[in-house]
Amino acid sequence: MKLIEGQLIHRRYRLDSRIAKGGMGEVWKGWDIQLNRPVAIKALRSDLSNAEAKLRRLRAEAHNSANLAHPNIAALFEYYEHDGIGFLIMEYVPSKSLADLFHEQGAMDPLTLLPILIQTARGLFVAHSHGVIHRDVKPANIMVSDTGEVKITDFGVSYSTNQEQITQDGMVVGTAQYISPEQAQGQQATPQSDIYSLGVVAYEGLCGHRPFTGATPVDIAAAHVNDPVPPLPANIDVQLREFIMSMLAKDPLDRPKDALVVSRTLARIERRLLDQQTELNDSTRIMARSGGRLPRRITSMPHIPLANARVTVTTPGVSGTVPDATPITGEQHTQNDSSRRMFGRSSNE
Repeated sequence: MKLIEGQLIHRRYRLDSRIAKGGMGEVWKGWDIQLNRPVAIKALRSDLSNAEAKLRRLRAEAHNSANLAHPNIAALFEYYEHDGIGFLIMEYVPSKSLADLFHEQGAMDPLTLLPILIQTARGLFVAHSHGVIHRDVKPANIMVSDTGEVKITDFGVSYSTNQEQITQDGMVVGTAQYISPEQAQGQQATPQSDIYSLGVVAYEGLCGHRPFTGATPVDIAAAHVNDPVPPLPANIDVQLREFIMSMLAKDPLDRPKDALVVSRTLARIERRLLDQQTELNDSTRIMARSGGRLPRRITSMPHIPLANARVTVTTPGVSGTVPDATPITGEQHTQNDSSRRMFGRSSNE
C-alpha cells in the first residue's frame, strides 16, 4: 500500500504532506477531520523485509508511548493497523529539532541550553517512572518550539520493562554518536543509559561538537566505551562542567541517580548563573550612569548662601556678630589666616 497526499486513514486522518522517511517508516503531517487539528502520522513502510518484526516494534512504540502523558513528551493519540501497515497518530509538534538549532548556532550559551536540558530530563524521568527507556536520546529527537517548550519524540527503539523482548541479546540499539558505553557493548539499557546520551547532547550544545568522532559508527561506539571524555572548555561554569562530566561517566553507577536529579541539579545551576548575570547587568547599568565609575557614597553639608549668613566670631577677649557677611576675597583670606595664627587657633576648630 503506497501512501499519497489526501489519502484518508481510519476514515478520520488525512495525509497532507510527508515530513520524513526513515529506515522503519515514514512520517506525515496530517489533519484530524473530526477534531479539526493537525496531527503527525507515523506509518510503517510497506516495502520492508521482515515486515512482521517491524510491525511488532511499531506496536511496542505505541504501547510504550500510550501512558506517557507529560508536557515534555509528544503525545500519542491513537494506534491503527490496516492491510498490514501500522499507523501511529501523534501530537504534531511544529518546531525545530535541537539538531537544527545546533546546526544553525553551533555552541549555545549555557542559559539558552539549560532550559532545554532541564525539560528533556523531566520528560525522561516520567518515561523512566513508567518503565520506559528511550534508548535513542539525541538532538534530532528533541523538539524545541520558538517559545522554548521541549517535546521528546520517537520512542521507536524504546524498551519497556514490562514488555516482551524484541531485540536480540547482544544487539546494539541506538545512534552511535550518542550511545552509552553499555548499549555499545550490547548490554541492556537502563535509565542511566538515557542520562549518558543526554550528557552527550549537553556536551555538544556547550562545545559545538560531540565528544567522540570516528570514521565509522563502530569506531565512534568503541570510543564511547574505551576513550576518556575530552574535558569541557575552561570558560564554562565549573559546576556545570563537573556535572555534565558525571553524566558521561563510563560506569552507570557513577552517573546521577535518576533524571529527576539531573533536572533539579541543572535547574539550581541555571538559577545561580541567572543571579550572577543579573548582578553583572545591574553593575553595568550603574557604571553606565556614572560615566564608567562606580559611585561612592558622599555625605555633603547643606549649602548656606553667604549673602544671608550671620557669622559669630569668638576669640580670646574678643566676641561679636558680623551681620550680612559678604564673600571673602583673596586678601581677606590672607588676613584671616594671620589672625588665626595670632590667636593660636586652627581652621579645623
